[in-house]
Amino acid sequence: MKKVLYIIGAGATQAEAAHAGHQINLLMKNNDLGFGISERVLDKAVKGRRRIRKILDIEEEADIEKLITLLAATGTMENIEYAEILRKSYYSEIIKSINEAGILYNPELATALLQMHKNSKFSAIEKLLGVISLNHDNLLQEASQTVHSCINLGFEFTSDDFICDDITQAPFLVQLHGSFSWRRHKSIRIVKIKPDSEYDRSMTWIPPSILKETKDYPFNKLTGLAYELLADCDILRIVGCSLSQNDWNLISLIFNAQNAQYNDSKTCFKIELIMDIKDIDFFKKEISYLKNVTPIGQLDDGDFSGYKIQRENREKPSELDNPFEFWLKTKVKFHISEGQFDTGSTENPLRQIIGL
Repeated sequence: MKKVLYIIGAGATQAEAAHAGHQINLLMKNNDLGFGISERVLDKAVKGRRRIRKILDIEEEADIEKLITLLAATGTMENIEYAEILRKSYYSEIIKSINEAGILYNPELATALLQMHKNSKFSAIEKLLGVISLNHDNLLQEASQTVHSCINLGFEFTSDDFICDDITQAPFLVQLHGSFSWRRHKSIRIVKIKPDSEYDRSMTWIPPSILKETKDYPFNKLTGLAYELLADCDILRIVGCSLSQNDWNLISLIFNAQNAQYNDSKTCFKIELIMDIKDIDFFKKEISYLKNVTPIGQLDDGDFSGYKIQRENREKPSELDNPFEFWLKTKVKFHISEGQFDTGSTENPLRQIIGL
């Protein structure tokens, strides 16, 4: 049995939207689907009747994580206010976008992923330790509530909408940067995000920034838990996250966990990249010091050879355009063919995704 851990980024949310048939850009940067989150936030963030973009004289595409960090670090009340306006605009844009994509309450790929690991036969092959998420949305919370009837956030909480797992029924869902659905009270309170949910100053989250401070509860606890899961896993699957400089805290955790395993046994966990070639090339170039990295095109639990071809050279449209969905479908079909998956107990949406 292999112990498996996932890291989920914004690309996984983008995959959810594509699977639902909605062409909307849920990534920070501009792409073929249109303006990215950063551009839309800058265009919509206003003070009075003036756009922040105009006030700050920003004409080109900007990285709002860097911009928010710089504004907040100046120490001036005016710039701190601009940073807060951008945070509010970011929150509103994310909620609006995932609602328009039809995935706010029904993240089918995340649900199918948890269903795969809950399968009685497959769970004897792979044990799911948990999912580390870099996103602020609550899609994985919704998926876990659907599949396991509870959620396991790595800390105790109160909620009228979600059931706290206190009998280890659900895998860990470690949201390193917090969530729009977390509220700071005596104990953290988890609420259900709605399309009209407003920005709340009691939200327990680390807003977009380069310097992600994790010294306060629950982020200090979640950082420790993430390291423990990384140090214990055999396979780390990275889905929709190229790990940029803005994710330095997580990169450090991965490096330290691999180093600890290697010092003990002269081997370390395998890193599987569930992403397209362009993101893989960036990952391998920028984070070459991570060991035992396997791109999706080299995985052997299904035919993923199509990912050895650059995207622009494939037939269009192609099911390979959604690596998360294609990997999930292909992997489950492979284990079915190996007699390692119980198709009789398979439910939707996984059943529909694999074509049963």
